[in-house]
Amino acid sequence: MDAAPLFGGGGGAAPASSDVGPAAALVLASTFELVAAASLSSTAGIAAGAVSAALSGLLLALTLAVKLPTPLPATFAPNATRFLLAWWSLACLGLTFTGPFTTLGNGHLSTWGALFASVAAALPYSGHLARAVDRFVRLAKGDFGLLLLLCIGSAVVALQAFCSYVHSRSGVDAWALAVGLVSAAGCGGLLSQPGLAAQQARIVSLATAGWWTQGLVITFLPHDFTRTVNGFLAVWTCILLSLVLLNSTAGGAGGGGGGGGGGGLAPGQPRGDLAHTPYSLAPTADNATGGGLPSFGAAHEPTDAYYAAGEE
Repeated sequence: MDAAPLFGGGGGAAPASSDVGPAAALVLASTFELVAAASLSSTAGIAAGAVSAALSGLLLALTLAVKLPTPLPATFAPNATRFLLAWWSLACLGLTFTGPFTTLGNGHLSTWGALFASVAAALPYSGHLARAVDRFVRLAKGDFGLLLLLCIGSAVVALQAFCSYVHSRSGVDAWALAVGLVSAAGCGGLLSQPGLAAQQARIVSLATAGWWTQGLVITFLPHDFTRTVNGFLAVWTCILLSLVLLNSTAGGAGGGGGGGGGGGLAPGQPRGDLAHTPYSLAPTADNATGGGLPSFGAAHEPTDAYYAAGEE
């Protein structure tokens, strides 16, 4: 069997905008990153931008071509986009956490932009990636989602603090590293628990908010960690997430009581807002001890039918 043409090569159909957009964004971001790296004489940055600009430029050219004299195999685009995704994942770790793009600038923004563009470019060709993104979006709901995002943010804080500490050996960087590690470990442990009672959930959320409130002091101290975009934004993101989590559990506690008419829900009745998700820490009328925090395991994950019913 002959190899299938790339992007409908040899046909007369115009390319879909969903194919052109990510490729064009990747070319633009790669070019910006390349120029920024060249201005700083960064060999690693130049290599990252040059390879990506060349490959994504070829992808864009093939996408825009209505007819190709010699169509490439259908495996070219999937393999190229997967390579670019892996390429920019490593580039982001190296260039924005260790340098030269740790501070705000075109280099930092274009590096992250290239990573997001590579994800968008790879989605149509990778079923595993599409399912992973869909699963993450589904999980990022309610209190479970807040904890999941807080765990990720804490890991970013710890990683950036470690990179900064290796360079400066500063006590502030060590403090930030401890804050991130403790929070990431705590959130990770909670995500693996089968459930929490309402009172326990409130204590956990209060402790988390208190922990990140003391971490706020770090953002006022001028050291290597606080000068980085990744570290500074990650700390503030974790602070805000911890406050939202605290408000969520406190609000659930306040709204669970009362004997007013129409306030209660019969067991099995669909819930609304935050309590509609099985990932809620807040107590509900049909569970006086709290919605509980489910395990990250598949046994506690909602089904497609559950979400379909909730979206009606």
